[in-house]
Amino acid sequence: MSTETIADRASLPPADRAPGFSRALAHEWVATRTMRSNWLLIAAAVVLQVLVTVLGHDSRDTGDITFEKVAGVMWLFVPIIAAIGVNSFGTEYRYRTITTTLLTVRPRAHVLLAKAIAVGAVALGAQAMLLAVSWLVLALSGAAPTAPTTLVIGVGALVYAVLSALIGLALAGLVRAAVLPIALLVVWPQVEMFLINRLELPEWALVVLEPFYSARRLITTDPQWHLGLPMLVLAAILLGAAAVLLTRRDA
Repeated sequence: MSTETIADRASLPPADRAPGFSRALAHEWVATRTMRSNWLLIAAAVVLQVLVTVLGHDSRDTGDITFEKVAGVMWLFVPIIAAIGVNSFGTEYRYRTITTTLLTVRPRAHVLLAKAIAVGAVALGAQAMLLAVSWLVLALSGAAPTAPTTLVIGVGALVYAVLSALIGLALAGLVRAAVLPIALLVVWPQVEMFLINRLELPEWALVVLEPFYSARRLITTDPQWHLGLPMLVLAAILLGAAAVLLTRRDA
């Protein structure tokens, strides 16, 4: 005969109860900021940023000119920051911990939402660090960029980095791997550059079909903020598709 009392049964949690969004967010935040590969990626990005800033600075240019020039080529290694998003899903699928995650969080869409917030926050902080490194290198060279230029260019760079990281997260969630999303993030902007020279389309069509290239034009002293919409829409579509697949398929 069981010795379990009615009081004991009342204290047990419902069988279908699972950690909600706050628990999922806390878990993803800890996982994202403590992942060793993410810190290695950020360190590599910092080294590249210093090299690009040093090599790109001309003593005849003002700090504003150099800062805009350096920021304008950030897209070449933004995939390094975007890989933080890829790691969020890719690492879990690689080590098969995604099964535990999906079984312990309900609804499953909360997993993706928590990952998106954690990845976005880390990407934002990492990109801000890169901008600060460039500013500091130029300041030590006696050519510190002015506050308005730093602010305008910085906002554009931050938007581009965060959207890239979210797209990386969504791609990793869709294909359940890490290598292919990173390859896509490297190749995609290059394909867009090829299309610019090959397609004779109206300006609005090129803006829509080349989301990465369009968003890169935010990283300037005179940004046209609507050019970031195609990349924002792309990120939303990919995240939505990843959320649907995540709720409908096995881990």
